[in-house]
Amino acid sequence: MAPSLPALPLLLALVLGVALPAQAYDQLDYCQPPRICPQFTRISTNQKYEERLYESSVWMCTVGDGTDSFTVSKASLRLMDFRSQQSWIQAVKPERNTWPSLVKGTQGDRGTVFQLCWLVPPGMTLSGSGKVTVEKFPKASVFVRSFVGMPTLEEAQKNKEKLMQDLTADGKSFDRTIYLGASYDRYGVPGPQGVLESLAEGPSNNV
Repeated sequence: MAPSLPALPLLLALVLGVALPAQAYDQLDYCQPPRICPQFTRISTNQKYEERLYESSVWMCTVGDGTDSFTVSKASLRLMDFRSQQSWIQAVKPERNTWPSLVKGTQGDRGTVFQLCWLVPPGMTLSGSGKVTVEKFPKASVFVRSFVGMPTLEEAQKNKEKLMQDLTADGKSFDRTIYLGASYDRYGVPGPQGVLESLAEGPSNNV
């Protein structure tokens, strides 16, 4: 039985650096106010995947040793402690209604490095501390495959590969060594619609 992935890939997309005209922001059915989510514009949709243009955003991130439930839980606790620390330092409580939890996997010579990241609310300035860094993700075009199922390693891998196959067949270029996973519930429960999504980053994400 595949291990459950709290806060692990529920969003699989390939990111490309393509300049596109500004449009009104869209919303996901499973990420409505009062939830605060990354701002994006839906570019195109087909039966296999859709393309979204995400605006630049800021994230608090920490490196994990793997993708098992215990490791992800440790990383989540680290981010919770950091958020509490920032509340005390700045006398301002960072908004907890942010989605999603983001996992970024980067394959290198020494294996895959995983980061768990939580969105920082717009307008809030944070500084990294200890094992937590604050990173700005640039504006980027993202291909997204949505699916329904349990948030497991098996499901995430299957849908990741399917998205890559579809993009390859359509002549899209992407970097197979980098992928992203976004969970719209930090505790492993799918969004209200039961929709899961998975992600991977393209060769350039600068817009």
